[in-house]
Amino acid sequence: MLFLLLATGDLFTRKVLRILRARDDKAEARKVMDDIEDAVKRYLLVTLAINVGQGALIWLIMWMLKMPHPLLWGVATVVLEFVPYLGAVVMMVALTITAIATFDSVGLILAPPAAYLVVTTIQNNLVSPIAYGNGLKLNPVAVLLGVILWWFLWGIPGAFVAVPMLAVIKIVSDRVEALKAVGELLGE
Repeated sequence: MLFLLLATGDLFTRKVLRILRARDDKAEARKVMDDIEDAVKRYLLVTLAINVGQGALIWLIMWMLKMPHPLLWGVATVVLEFVPYLGAVVMMVALTITAIATFDSVGLILAPPAAYLVVTTIQNNLVSPIAYGNGLKLNPVAVLLGVILWWFLWGIPGAFVAVPMLAVIKIVSDRVEALKAVGELLGE
């Protein structure tokens, strides 16, 4: 579905506007679609910037800790951090397994996953809230449940698009009277 929406450009928007008769409905639909596009673009760009910064920091830390292939850990961080919660879990498990296979002492084994945990905790609790500002605020429980649901339904691609899809659902729900309760549930 995502591929088809991207491939057809603004066809969906034009079709929705064509079927609406009242000028006010068309204006409101256009505003909702513009808000959705802006929210998704902002989310993806800010998330990319945060992930690149976090990936660079993880690369540096893994290099300092003498982990094999530190650049790989940085790149994996950039990609996996697009999946809230689950990406960090995958990184922690992979770092722990690699550290066990690489190092002899408990301290050296625990250092890479502990460093990742510290960096990702700071990113999630300080950097992300500041970077996203007062934009669309989603309920963290709804985000976690949404990621799990879309991961179950579509696998890894579903986990990647879960948050933007929740943002779209929230924007629409906030504007449609019958769906206001859904918007409230998804909101922070």
